[in-house]
Amino acid sequence: MEKLKGLYPEPVFSCFEQICGIPHGSYHIDEISDYLKSFAERRGFSCVQDKEKNILVRLAATRGYEDEPVLILQGHMDMVAVHDDPAVDMTKHVLALDHDGEWVFAEHSSLGGDDGIAVAMMMALMEDPSIPHPALELLITANEEVGMDGAVGLDASLLKGKRLLNLDSEDEGIFTVGCAGGTRVVAHMPLTVAKAPVNGKLFSIKLSGGAGGHSGQMIDQGRANAIHQLGRILYELHKLCGACLVSMAGGTACNAIPGEAELALCLEDGEKAVAYLEDFRRVLKEEYRGKDEELTLDWSVSSEMPERLYDAECSGRLAAFLIAAPDGVQAMSGDVKGLVETSLNLGVLKIENDELTAFFELRSMIGSAAAYLRDRVAALITAFGGRAELSASYPEWSYRKDSPLRDKMQKVYRRMYAGDAKVELIHAGLECGVLAKKIEDFDAVSIGPEMQDIHSTRERLNIASVGRVWDYVLEVLKEKDD
Repeated sequence: MEKLKGLYPEPVFSCFEQICGIPHGSYHIDEISDYLKSFAERRGFSCVQDKEKNILVRLAATRGYEDEPVLILQGHMDMVAVHDDPAVDMTKHVLALDHDGEWVFAEHSSLGGDDGIAVAMMMALMEDPSIPHPALELLITANEEVGMDGAVGLDASLLKGKRLLNLDSEDEGIFTVGCAGGTRVVAHMPLTVAKAPVNGKLFSIKLSGGAGGHSGQMIDQGRANAIHQLGRILYELHKLCGACLVSMAGGTACNAIPGEAELALCLEDGEKAVAYLEDFRRVLKEEYRGKDEELTLDWSVSSEMPERLYDAECSGRLAAFLIAAPDGVQAMSGDVKGLVETSLNLGVLKIENDELTAFFELRSMIGSAAAYLRDRVAALITAFGGRAELSASYPEWSYRKDSPLRDKMQKVYRRMYAGDAKVELIHAGLECGVLAKKIEDFDAVSIGPEMQDIHSTRERLNIASVGRVWDYVLEVLKEKDD
């Protein structure tokens, strides 16, 4: 492709372009994992590929660094793979990379800078034996975006290092030193097929243009959850017109706020429905002014009734469930001003085989609060006649007051940036929380170059920031302990 040729640092962008040529959305990572294993072995490095498809590559210390502590560099190989066109199969789609001199992006799809840029940096390290560094363990984990499955399944006895530099952050100049834990709750709601024909009109309703974004980082920005808003529409139309659900779908990933969703339903009174939808357009503009202003509501009406639809009682019950389900920020931290403590996101909803399935991603900085929210959602699902499935739990990463790695990194940062890096905790989840439970005396910091709108088709990666962070990482590797 060579769309990124000439960008600095060229070795990093070259490697990034290589992996962007391999589809690597979550759960579809066999090819990228095999490619990384081959990449390392062709360069003579010891490489372990475990049953989860995690990759661990060991680089011996360069001359003069043999006595320095082993350092783990870590990132993940999978990406949240979304496209503007829902018909595009992202398990086969090769990213259409481009840049405007300031930002790298992929036309009509997510970019996968989260966390492909970390993988590219580790690949670039393997390619240049002249870079001074202590003994390194390059850990590239699998399926991070869908519950941190790779990190959860990792045999940590493979690792010798206790210090870890995670390269999965999106804000240059920030040292992330703690994060939320989380869990996933999946609602399985049975649907009852209508036994008798239904008279009326078929309405096909679509919400689109929502900003979406990462459900951890952006959950406090007031962006619309398109699935919840369609649930709101279904509830009101059921009250007004006796709506019968035909289909409903929305979202692309549990940890992404859905900016688009579709609903089809049969209504007895089309005039009332049109009047309500026209008014709700105004309501959306008012409620999301300054927060999600590109959100668009459209619909079409047909006299051709579907052969299969769900009865009014069932449709009303599901509508009530969707508006009763909590969404967004549930609590703010009492310790750190401006930090979200607990939240949830309904990221994906679909109907298959006469069952509605809804995927909730829950997060909290406090384990007990996450468990309480999990139980609330599960109880609500059960109360509305569904079955709750609990999965994909991962622990929070607690702040470590005494951190030799952070001290060293801050020393290098002052030298390069003429000031201190900001040290903070985040509401998003990081694999550091999982690894902290597996590695004794764990000492970690997460950094990364500037990215915007990750997990969405507006994702972009700042070119200059990649260069600065790469130079900084090389200086951290070069810096010896005092």
